[in-house]
Amino acid sequence: MSKHHVLVPIVTPLDSNGNVCRQSVKRLMHACKPLVDGFIPCLTSGEGWNLSCQQWTDMLRYTLEFADEAHRVVVGIERPTTREVMERAELAHTMGAKEIMLTSPFGDGVTQQQILEHYQAVHDSSPLDLMVYNEAALSGNEKSFETLLDIARMERVTGLKDSPSQARTQAQINMIRQEGVDYFIGWEHQLAGDLVSDGNVVSLANLEPALCRVACRARQPEIADLVSRLNEKFSLGEDDWYAHVKRELVARGMLSSAVTTQERAQ
Repeated sequence: MSKHHVLVPIVTPLDSNGNVCRQSVKRLMHACKPLVDGFIPCLTSGEGWNLSCQQWTDMLRYTLEFADEAHRVVVGIERPTTREVMERAELAHTMGAKEIMLTSPFGDGVTQQQILEHYQAVHDSSPLDLMVYNEAALSGNEKSFETLLDIARMERVTGLKDSPSQARTQAQINMIRQEGVDYFIGWEHQLAGDLVSDGNVVSLANLEPALCRVACRARQPEIADLVSRLNEKFSLGEDDWYAHVKRELVARGMLSSAVTTQERAQ
């Protein structure tokens, strides 16, 4: 039986000085909380790969502060090497986090064996539960289905946010779920489509958490069409989709500023 969970890969609100805006985090989380099951700070929608250690730490601190026992907090760790991921996992643990989500090591030459060893090393070095982020745009590589299954068999792997370059089959999803791992759709264009999942982790949830909740159920063509139109409206297919999300959240009064990490660096 699918669980229909929504985890928000929350954007990172920055002020004009590049500091994480605590009040903006509070407003956004309070708006989403009645409709979602948890939050993932510092993932790609939160510009996790480009956050300074201070920004990453502050975003995690505020997310933990404004969450409650009914909402999961899964910390995104987007660092290029296994050592850096392990260091962030240790920091997350000391701050009170219980779960982390991570990508593969960065680089297009990373082998499937190296990916597996990366997850095994992080798993074995940290007591935290671990969620897998399968993608290619940031890390420059992607896990094979066989590698995903091997990772899923690790003791404390609890979930997979899947944003594959090739369409996943329902049979593959079922095999992952049979390992006790929750399968989360990671692409907006797959919401309410043919795939039965345990929920979704998509940037749209920052803006439309109620719709993402409804879209957990498969085979709803009207909902899928609505998601498609919003996907285009909010430019979620662009390389800087998080910037478009931030601008919309500013227009709605949720964020005080739409500044991004790239703009601060210029």
